[in-house]
Amino acid sequence: MWFIVPQILSGADPLFISIMGSVFILVVTMYLAHGFSKQTHIALSATAISLFLTALFSVFFVSLARLSGLGSEDAYSLAQGFGQTINFQGLLLGGIIIGALGVLDDVTTTQAATIHELAQDNPKSTFESLMRKGMAVGREHIASVVNTLVLAYAGASIGIFIFLHLGLTQNSQPLWVMLNSEVIMEEVIRTLAGSLGLVLAVPITTILAAFFAKNEIKIT
Repeated sequence: MWFIVPQILSGADPLFISIMGSVFILVVTMYLAHGFSKQTHIALSATAISLFLTALFSVFFVSLARLSGLGSEDAYSLAQGFGQTINFQGLLLGGIIIGALGVLDDVTTTQAATIHELAQDNPKSTFESLMRKGMAVGREHIASVVNTLVLAYAGASIGIFIFLHLGLTQNSQPLWVMLNSEVIMEEVIRTLAGSLGLVLAVPITTILAAFFAKNEIKIT
């Protein structure tokens, strides 16, 4: 309310502003929630890297699909009802970034804590064994988190499923026409870009956590 929204309304690039705001949100909330520790440093670093990769995926897929950002009723209302010039494609990208932020936090903090506990439980663990065990846990976690993300987007877009069902059962529109709708493609891109960022967050966090855990063991 105090930074991201005013900057967007003043004409700033919504994607850049959303990334900057997200980094600030990460630093404040992660240290408040998890404390000032090596685990939190690792989780914060991994989240920032994953968030940047999610932004890259979002830009690529939105450009590939040639989305304008006007696929939602909210965006359309803003375009029609207010005089400000808003970059709606950037607004869509910023929404994807902020939407993925909370789930990335969950993945990275859990993964960093898992590696830390494995290293503490067995100080003789090698980097390779920590990676193997951490990835085994991470695969299960990421499967459930991606499922949660998809269901969250699906629940918020139940009207789209009704639209698809009516179009298919009543033969009102061909499937390729409906799938080419920006309303539908926006949700597909949100899910795809967010899921890819989440999947990559697991190995990124595991590598960082295992590396620093081994260094910590060697020092002691």
